[in-house]
Amino acid sequence: MAQKKFWSDLLFVQGLNVLIKAVWILLIDRAVQDLLPKEDYGVYYQLLSLSILFVIVLDFGLNNMNSKEVATNQGYFFSNFKVFFGAKLLLSLLYLFALWVASSLMHLSQMQLTILGALALFQIINSLNQYLRSNLAAMHLFKLDGSLAVADRLLVIIICIFWLYVPGFEQYLTIKNFVFVQLTGVVLTFALAFGINIFKRKKISERARKANVFSLVRKSLPYALLITLMAIFTRVDAVMIGEMLGDGETDRYAMCYRLIDAGNMIAALFSGMLLPMFARIIFNPKEVESLASIAVKVLIIPALLGAIIFSPHAHEILSVMYPNKVSIISSDTFVVLMFSFVSSASVFVFGTLLTAANTMKILNYVALVSASLNIILNWVMIPIYGIFGAGLATLITQSVFALGCLMYSYKKFQFHVNQRLTLKIVGILGVFCLLFFGSLQFLENSFVHMSFGVSLSVLLVVGSGIISSNTLKNLSRRKTHKASDN
Repeated sequence: MAQKKFWSDLLFVQGLNVLIKAVWILLIDRAVQDLLPKEDYGVYYQLLSLSILFVIVLDFGLNNMNSKEVATNQGYFFSNFKVFFGAKLLLSLLYLFALWVASSLMHLSQMQLTILGALALFQIINSLNQYLRSNLAAMHLFKLDGSLAVADRLLVIIICIFWLYVPGFEQYLTIKNFVFVQLTGVVLTFALAFGINIFKRKKISERARKANVFSLVRKSLPYALLITLMAIFTRVDAVMIGEMLGDGETDRYAMCYRLIDAGNMIAALFSGMLLPMFARIIFNPKEVESLASIAVKVLIIPALLGAIIFSPHAHEILSVMYPNKVSIISSDTFVVLMFSFVSSASVFVFGTLLTAANTMKILNYVALVSASLNIILNWVMIPIYGIFGAGLATLITQSVFALGCLMYSYKKFQFHVNQRLTLKIVGILGVFCLLFFGSLQFLENSFVHMSFGVSLSVLLVVGSGIISSNTLKNLSRRKTHKASDN
C-alpha cells in the first residue's frame, strides 16, 4: 500500500510538473520571447538573471537545512516556523539592498528599474513559497508540494493565452505586463501555501528545540555560500553577455537556454525528493550507494541520451520554437548547453547527496573553483566567440563541479564501481549512437528521426535491464520504508 502511494505521488508530481512547465516554457514563455522585440526580452532575461544571482541572500541555505531537519523530526517544523519566517523577512531587506547596489553600478533606466523591482518582489515571495513547500516535501507530502510548485504558473498561463492567441488582446502583451502577471501568480500561491502550512502545523503534536533568528542564519552560512557560488556559475553568463555584447545577444542566449531551464526544473524537483531520502539513510553507506545508483539511472542516463538525440537537430528545434527569429538562431550554442545539462543532472544527484551528508566544506571549495573558472572563461571567451563562448564556459564549469561532487561522493561513501554495469552502459550507449547516427541518412525528417531516437533509447535501456520496474520499486522501498519509521 505504501509503495502504491509513493508511485501515485511520484507520477502525479512529475506528470503535473512536466505538463504545466512544458506548457509554460515551450508554449507561453517561448511565444512571448518570439513575439517581443529581441531587445525587450533581452533586457528582461538579463534582469531576471541579475535577480536570481542575488537570490542566495533570500534563501541563505535555509530551505535545504530546514528540509533536512524536518525530514528527521517534524517537531522542528512546529517549533521553528515563526523563526524561519522572521529570518526570511530579514534576509529580504538585505536582498533588496544588494540589488539596489548592483542596479546603481549598472546605471539602469527607469523602465529597467521598474522591471527589476517587480522581479525582486517575485523572488522574495517565491523564496517564501519554497520554504513553505520544503516543509511539505520533508513530510513526504509530495502531491501538495508538486501542486504548489506549478500553481503560480497556472494563472499566468491562462492570462497569457488571451494575450497570445485571442484577437484583440495582443496589445496588452508588453514585457512589463508579463512580469507583473507572474508576480500576481506567485502572490496567490503564497496565500495558498501559507494556509496549508498553518493547517499542517496545528496537526503536529511533537516539539523540538527552538532556534533564534541569528543562530539560524549563522548555521546556514555554509549552505548560503554554496548557493551563492552556484548562482554565479549558472547565471552570471547572461549578465556578462548583456554588458559585453548587448541585449540582443542576451535574447539569443536565452533562446538556447530555454530547454535547459525546463530540464533543470524537472531535475530540481527530483532532487527535492532525493534530499530527505538521503538524509534519512545517510549513516547507512550501502543504502546510500543503492539509492545513488538508482538516481543515476533515472536522471543522468536519460539526460545524456536526450542531449545526443537533440544535438543533430538543433536548428530544426529552435526554428519551430522561434519561427519569427530564425535569422538569429545559434545552433552550436544550443548543442553545447544541452550537454552541459548532463553535468547539471549529475550535480542534482551527487551534490544533493553531499548536502544531505553536511559536507559543505568540500562542496564550497569545489563550487569556488567552478565559479572562479566560470567568470574567467566568460571574460575571455565571450568577446572572442560570443554566446557560444558563454555556452562553452558553462559546459566546462558544470563538468568541473559535477566531477568534483562525483569523486568526493565515491571517496566519502566508499562506493564500489560495478564493472559489469559500467560496461553494459557503455555498450548500450555505443550501440545507440551507432544506430541513431547511422539512421540519420535514411530518416531525413528531423522529428521522425528524434522520435526514432527516443524509441530506440527506451528499447535499449529497458531491454538491457539498466532501468526496469525493479529499479523503480527499489526507489519506492527506500522511501516508504524510511517514512514508516516516523
